[in-house]
Amino acid sequence: MNNRMNHPPPQINPSIWREMEISDKNKDNQEMSELAATGGSTPLAKYRHEEIKQTGKEPDPIEMFKRFHVKKDKHWVSSMAKDLYDGMIEAGAEKVSQGEEPKRFAINQEVIGPQLPKCVLGMGHGVSSVDVFGSPSS
Repeated sequence: MNNRMNHPPPQINPSIWREMEISDKNKDNQEMSELAATGGSTPLAKYRHEEIKQTGKEPDPIEMFKRFHVKKDKHWVSSMAKDLYDGMIEAGAEKVSQGEEPKRFAINQEVIGPQLPKCVLGMGHGVSSVDVFGSPSS
């Protein structure tokens, strides 16, 4: 632990000081991320659950990516996020031009990269790659 965290100002409770220090560190880490999400404290899984509840269907992964990477002022969080989204749109258009139906989850995975075995990037906790893409043996 750094020295600053161990020595709070006398007027601040040490546990509150520690939370403030951690919060500042988290802000700094998020500012360094090229793919910071804009959902605030709303987890992707909660948003996904609400969408399914309202519409009766799984939210589109490409549009979910956009929703969580565009700021309130309609600007992308980074050029990297915009490039990834544009890549997903282009990949979908290419599939259509080849007479194929674009599989949006597969396009998301193709552009963003391979998923971890226990999660699907952009879908929140609780959604595994097997849930979205099926088992590797199928």
